[in-house]
Amino acid sequence: MTTGYVYERVFHKHNWPDHPENARRLSAVMDYLSSHDILPRLVHIPSREAKINELQLCHHPLYIEMVEDTCRFGGGMLDADTYTNKFSFEAAAHAAGGLIDLSVAVVKGELDNGFALIRPPGHHAIPNRAMGFCLFGNTAIAARAAQYITGIERVAIVDFDVHHGNGTQAILEEDPTVMFVSSHQYPFYPGTGAIYQTGTGPAEGTKINLPLSVMMGDEDIKRLYGEVVFPLLRRFQPQLIIVSAGFDAHWDDPLANIGLTLTGYQWLVNSLIGLAGELCDGKIVFALEGGYNLQVLAPGVGNTFRALLGETDVDDPLGISPWVEPDVSSLLSQLKKIHAL
Repeated sequence: MTTGYVYERVFHKHNWPDHPENARRLSAVMDYLSSHDILPRLVHIPSREAKINELQLCHHPLYIEMVEDTCRFGGGMLDADTYTNKFSFEAAAHAAGGLIDLSVAVVKGELDNGFALIRPPGHHAIPNRAMGFCLFGNTAIAARAAQYITGIERVAIVDFDVHHGNGTQAILEEDPTVMFVSSHQYPFYPGTGAIYQTGTGPAEGTKINLPLSVMMGDEDIKRLYGEVVFPLLRRFQPQLIIVSAGFDAHWDDPLANIGLTLTGYQWLVNSLIGLAGELCDGKIVFALEGGYNLQVLAPGVGNTFRALLGETDVDDPLGISPWVEPDVSSLLSQLKKIHAL
């Protein structure tokens, strides 16, 4: 397999050391990839700043201008959780631009698949406002740019970060050409992602929310994805799958309370890669979102690259969850009824 990755030093410059979403996250990932002999087997895709008209595919021009001006004058807080410094606009624009180019390369067959190791993350950024550590909606921007550049019609975004991808959904709420799937702790930040939120207007039914109760783990996720998400993806027939890859649904993440293990994560990653092989000639791209335990994040990304390279090894240093998983049958039944499965 030819697997690409996006990474640049500029992503480290957007940094607040005492904030959970800091540059140490990406340093830990890169150290792991180097020390486990994964990095030399990957194809580096140089990043670039997304053009303003590319950012405008998903964001209001005045919001983009505000972020750029704030960073030009040294940065500041855009909301209670989301910081910027003088490098943040550059880093965020490179994150979006790098994911666009990686996605386009995969669609065109120049690469088999890839993973964009980008920050700041993006899935909370709504069209006119930053939220939850995120400045620009990287996956939504890449989906629309890939459609425009390559001519593909249908893209699926699957978000397994522990927080609902409210920004991605807000951007794509009325867009029937992009399916959005989010599995997330609920109720939890940002408070959206209820089961009945399925898209509006012509996009009704193309937004799938899996609201997880605390302590749901590997077996629950296998049932929810296997019985709901995968059949809906088969129904939609995407030509590209983009994954918002947050590793904060792990049982030992400090910011949440979902019980996945790295082995469970790898089942999900492998299943999505296999489904891409079935539906869209293997065209799948991962983009880094959350994950705040570095002992989870680094091997989680490493395991994902192993799977993209066609390998089966799984590094799971923290092992099984200490929690008992709740029964997911009621949620499954509701989801099947809502989505006519």
